[in-house]
Amino acid sequence: MEKFIIYSDMKILFLTAGDATVASSRIRVYQYVPYLQRAWIRCIIIPITNARQEHKSRTWKLIKRRFNSGIRYFKIPFYSIVCDVVFIQKVLLPIGIQNLIRTLNSNIVFDFDDAIWLWYQSCAEPSSAVRRRLLRHTIERSKYVITLENDYLKKFALKFTRNILMVTGPVDCKRLFPKREKENKNIVIGWIGSPPNTPYLKPLFNVFKRISENHPNVIIELVGASNLKIEGVNLVIKQWCLDTEVENLHDFDIGIMPLPDDKWTRGKGGYKLLQYMAVGIPCIASPVGINSILIREDVNGYLANSEDEWYEKLEILIKNRVLRESMGANGRKLVEEQYSLEAAVPKLIKLVKRVGTKQP
Repeated sequence: MEKFIIYSDMKILFLTAGDATVASSRIRVYQYVPYLQRAWIRCIIIPITNARQEHKSRTWKLIKRRFNSGIRYFKIPFYSIVCDVVFIQKVLLPIGIQNLIRTLNSNIVFDFDDAIWLWYQSCAEPSSAVRRRLLRHTIERSKYVITLENDYLKKFALKFTRNILMVTGPVDCKRLFPKREKENKNIVIGWIGSPPNTPYLKPLFNVFKRISENHPNVIIELVGASNLKIEGVNLVIKQWCLDTEVENLHDFDIGIMPLPDDKWTRGKGGYKLLQYMAVGIPCIASPVGINSILIREDVNGYLANSEDEWYEKLEILIKNRVLRESMGANGRKLVEEQYSLEAAVPKLIKLVKRVGTKQP
């Protein structure tokens, strides 16, 4: 169901990839709403998909999806007319719907934070060729495109438009604040994510075993991972929940983000790293995509490619608490200055007002 924030100086329609439980929608739309409200911008949010439907049976899920999609698509034209700006977040709408929106309101902003032209999950999803065509169509009909501070995504968008605003994250530094010193002596190497991304951890299984053998006080904590067992590893798996996310991050002493190097991962936004830095812990990541920009070697963390590099750099941080604290402080400073919600909000408000006040 659409969500209203009642202010009337300017109106913006958000068409989001999901509700507030969907990470990209929460980060790229929902957390902006209070700031837009203070700027006298009324927000109408229509999630195109609903994460809660995932728990239904396949048949019921399909029926619900088609019914709800019909209702949403029926409402979109009305709100496109009455709103000053239509903000499409990562949704690749059918070309007919795109054309209708463009006819009713040419003030369109499109935001995407992944290499979504490659996204092909199942036979129910459009093929990569179809997604590429829909994405190109969306970009060409938008006045502005917002992407991550990522040359890979920017390069794709530049094929179709020059009107690009780059916003990485952003991170709410008031919500994600630096961790307090722990009372126990265990050191936690942490990862936060979702079940589909659990396979990215597999190349580190042998590293985890070596760490557990040589450092019995080290715990490997995976938040949001699917169930798995690694023999000989001090492993803790926790279910991800928005309400406990900050608490879980505060358990970590070192944050990790292993990734393979492929077309999909090069478009990722490095949000895990921003979360780790926001709570004041050092990071170790694969040198893939934006990770190589966010991680400043020997300043806020390390980049690692091979098993030996991962082990070596983890061990350096395990053995040196002062270095962990120093790198964590540097990471926090970087996030506050360049990747915070407070830094991003003025950019979005300025863009919305610029687009919304232009004549169709």
